[in-house]
Amino acid sequence: MYKFFINDKPLIITEEANIPERFGNLPVSAYAGAESLMQLVRKIEEINEIGAVLTSSDANGVFNLLKSNFTTIHAGGGIVFNDYNELLLMKRLGKWDLPKGKIDPGETAEEGALREVEEECGINRLRIKNFFDNSYHTYKLQGHRFLKITHWYSMNTGFDGVLVPQTEENITEVKWVNFETLDVDNLDTYESIREILMQYKLAFGK
Repeated sequence: MYKFFINDKPLIITEEANIPERFGNLPVSAYAGAESLMQLVRKIEEINEIGAVLTSSDANGVFNLLKSNFTTIHAGGGIVFNDYNELLLMKRLGKWDLPKGKIDPGETAEEGALREVEEECGINRLRIKNFFDNSYHTYKLQGHRFLKITHWYSMNTGFDGVLVPQTEENITEVKWVNFETLDVDNLDTYESIREILMQYKLAFGK
């Protein structure tokens, strides 16, 4: 199953009959060729659309075809916990977010993820535990479609200093939150970020 977020709305590409309950309200259609795929993307981009589920016996092939219609940008991000098992959240453009950013030339995804967390949140003493997952979200800029693939890493830190938001990146607040009691369903965040947090809770029982 692949989860694209187009203008913050999900496009689920799947071979599975069992669609997660959180996507149960989305209209379902069967893949009908490359032309219909981009027609579906353009439809989801419309203001009143909520997203869609697309079924195919070759979800991986459809996923790769979809990617080929976008200019791809790679980013690295962190799901960061401190010694008190609290999650690092930041507020960007009025919504709660996880630290992430574009990978610079010559950097590995891991190096880019660590640097972005440090820069955006004023933090150090970071350690990557493991790769967690990729997220995919798209946007249009000057009429051109871009796909941002964010490589997410689970991180720990012993940092106990003052968190400093990178205001030049439109980050206004950084804080630690109790992840076990965090209401991810109702968090004011981007849908791609909500999905990563929900997957994390499911994977680690937090």
